[in-house]
Amino acid sequence: MLKINKQFVESALLFMCFTGMLFNTLFGAIAALCFLISGVLFCILYENKLLDLLINNKLLLAIPLLAIVSCAWSDIPLTALRGGIQLLLTTVFAMIIAAVVRFDSFIKIAGFCFFVTMFLCFVSDRYALNGMTGERSLIGIFDSKNFLSMNAALSVLVGFAIYKSKSFQRTINIFGAVLVVLSFLVLLKANSLGSIVTTILVMLLAFLYIYYQRIKLSLFVRGQFNWLIVVSFLILVATLILIGNTSTFDNVMYDLGKDPTLTGRTFIWSRGLESITENPIFGLGFQSAFYVGNPLAEEIWEFAHVPSGAGFNFHNMYIDITVEMGLLGGFIFILLLGKFIRLLANNKNLEFGSKEGFALMVFLYMFLQTFLEAGWFSQFTISHFLICAAWVYLKQTTELKSIKLRWNV
Repeated sequence: MLKINKQFVESALLFMCFTGMLFNTLFGAIAALCFLISGVLFCILYENKLLDLLINNKLLLAIPLLAIVSCAWSDIPLTALRGGIQLLLTTVFAMIIAAVVRFDSFIKIAGFCFFVTMFLCFVSDRYALNGMTGERSLIGIFDSKNFLSMNAALSVLVGFAIYKSKSFQRTINIFGAVLVVLSFLVLLKANSLGSIVTTILVMLLAFLYIYYQRIKLSLFVRGQFNWLIVVSFLILVATLILIGNTSTFDNVMYDLGKDPTLTGRTFIWSRGLESITENPIFGLGFQSAFYVGNPLAEEIWEFAHVPSGAGFNFHNMYIDITVEMGLLGGFIFILLLGKFIRLLANNKNLEFGSKEGFALMVFLYMFLQTFLEAGWFSQFTISHFLICAAWVYLKQTTELKSIKLRWNV
């Protein structure tokens, strides 16, 4: 009788899952189907533990569920419903995979898939012309410079986690270092100053925070330091916002050869804020802002010099989610960020190479991206998948309970 190794099955399904997300742009429906098949099979394999996982992570499911409900007031209800269901599936698949697959297998397979992706992007001759700046930027196998930059930055974090892992042989650690270098070269070719600076800042902040967590301090003193860190960060953000509205910032950006309007983001933000005032509580509905025929979308597409119907967002996570799901969605997102920060503050296992250390880096990157990009809550994307996995790595402290459902028919 043929026996199939369970770990081999998990590895094969995980490979399908990652390739389905990373090559979604290149292969379209085929890649999405691979992702769906692998995710569904994971849920079937661990159906007895799935309910316990969903019950213990209700907050992470709140936005996807609200996205589905938003079809009730969306001008394009079928699009909102389909997108919401896809987002819910992406979230659930990420949760179950992170909860049941060993981290060393997870990060190793992710690293291999990212390496293939980054290599194809590095040797690619696909460039896109920015209609506003005239700048030509590498897009590789993706549709946009921003999407490539985000994937390359996440690839750097995956490679660094492999390099620092104590579970792998030296050859695997070296592979991780090679992935870091390759991914960073792709970032440089993409000419994305924001992603380059953010990636370096994430590594620095992660190092400082892990070092801070290892310092032996009394509970009272650490509590005061935690508040000091939070207040200092808020002051830093406020200072950056004030500097961004001065002529000094404009001059510095011009000296760097960059647009002081952040490639038109300031105009896009202003239009998003106007939409929020018009639909404050529930918003327009999930993915119901940028569709052909919507005056708001058409105005932004024309301003950005991109074709009508092109994929787009408000390049700010707080504005983007509030436009689509109102102040209710924005409030849930803030709660989610607060819970993330609390989980990190209470975690004592933070170190480079561990799943908690990887979760720290992913959260820092995705959090810093919230001010200039909208990478959270995008179905079938590696960014949303990894942030959900990071949540599980930080929150799961005990084994999942096996819950058998009995249906009386």
